[in-house]
Amino acid sequence: MLSLPDEVQLDVLKCLNFNQLFSVRQTNFYFRNLINKYEGGLARMTFEAHFLKIGTTTQLPNLYKFVELESGIFEITLNDQLKQKWQAAVDKSIPLFLYNSGPNRNFILIQKTSSGSQDEDYLLIFPSIPKNIKEMIIARCWLEHLFKCTFGWSVFDCIFNPEMINILFDNDKSISLKLNIQLTNLDAEKKNFENILNFSFNHLSTSYFNLNISDDITEQHTNILFNKIINEGSKFSQIRLNLVKIINEGSKFSQIWLNSSNFARLYDIIEYIATARDCSKMAPAIILRIPSYTNHKLSERAEKVEIKQEGRVKYTNYQISNIYNSKVKFSFRNEEKNYINTKPYSEFKIRKMKV
Repeated sequence: MLSLPDEVQLDVLKCLNFNQLFSVRQTNFYFRNLINKYEGGLARMTFEAHFLKIGTTTQLPNLYKFVELESGIFEITLNDQLKQKWQAAVDKSIPLFLYNSGPNRNFILIQKTSSGSQDEDYLLIFPSIPKNIKEMIIARCWLEHLFKCTFGWSVFDCIFNPEMINILFDNDKSISLKLNIQLTNLDAEKKNFENILNFSFNHLSTSYFNLNISDDITEQHTNILFNKIINEGSKFSQIRLNLVKIINEGSKFSQIWLNSSNFARLYDIIEYIATARDCSKMAPAIILRIPSYTNHKLSERAEKVEIKQEGRVKYTNYQISNIYNSKVKFSFRNEEKNYINTKPYSEFKIRKMKV
């Protein structure tokens, strides 16, 4: 194989699964470097789920396989300048994780693999705050391992600290610093709101993003989120937010889910869709869940309006075209639901139409 051109070797590597690639990678430095160079287009280790949890080891059942952190260490280049940065982070007690609430206890990562005949649960327990260079190396190596995996879905009780990620990788452009997850669930509260948005938009590669936002966030936080979704939302296939904020980074997501207590930002979104010169960065699908519905005032630009009542659900459908480009259209669907024994609520769905 060594005698083959690089492009042919790459074609061969693309036919291998993760375990086969891992075996080839151990053969010699040549294949290790070749796989490292093109690993973005090669097979990844795939897990069913990924959990970031807070707790203590005494709370854990005996069913899980504990992974020794040192087993994941590999050789990395640590020059004097980077070592000084790492030592400064240790001296400042910069945390590896950020929590919404509660004490910073032992951090537990649970990975559930779907390969094989039986599911297997793996636990990695990290210190919340690295206390020395060795623990910084452990965090650096395991983060790279995680960035190279693929997960079906995830639940975050806390997040990796974006500041620590930047310190550990020191602007290394050869590695994608993103967790690859199909469906992500994340809570955002006032305490770490901006850090959570930073982590979500810069360190997640996910198709469906569920962001649950607490009611105590400020108007400033709302504005930040609104601009993110509009300008970067296309990074995601779907964003599901439990509150409102959708404009500048929405294109990072395929769909956005929002749970909000009112329609205040909905009208801003409609206005943006109708009057913006460029909607390409906006999330292609947005879902707002409003705990108690109110009468939605139709935009003057609404087209093809359809209103119907089916049982205890009222449906309002319409379209809006952009004033600068009539080929840019979004569909709107408001579902006002008033089921027995449940509080009334609305689901408002916005989708970019293919014309």
